Amino acid sequence: MRPFLILCLLLTSASAFAEPSATVVGCDNLVTLRRLSMQSPDGTDIPAEFGGCHAIPADRVGEVEKRSMIGDVPYECRSVKEASCLWLRP
Repeated sequence: MRPFLILCLLLTSASAFAEPSATVVGCDNLVTLRRLSMQSPDGTDIPAEFGGCHAIPADRVGEVEKRSMIGDVPYECRSVKEASCLWLRP
């Protein structure tokens, strides 16, 4: 009984210190995403003027619904759980 209890405690404490899931930035429309990428190219910080953009956990992102190519940069609008498709930063 004790080895089982110790194993349970170890597994519980290991999962408590696991790294948080990665986040991605997605916007309701491609124009807003492009504007955000020009103003803030890195990171998940979203200024207040970009109301249609969200930082979402990567595990909520689903299949590709639309694709677009601007210049040499590919963009994808992907389905997100509990939301419609969001354009994701490449």
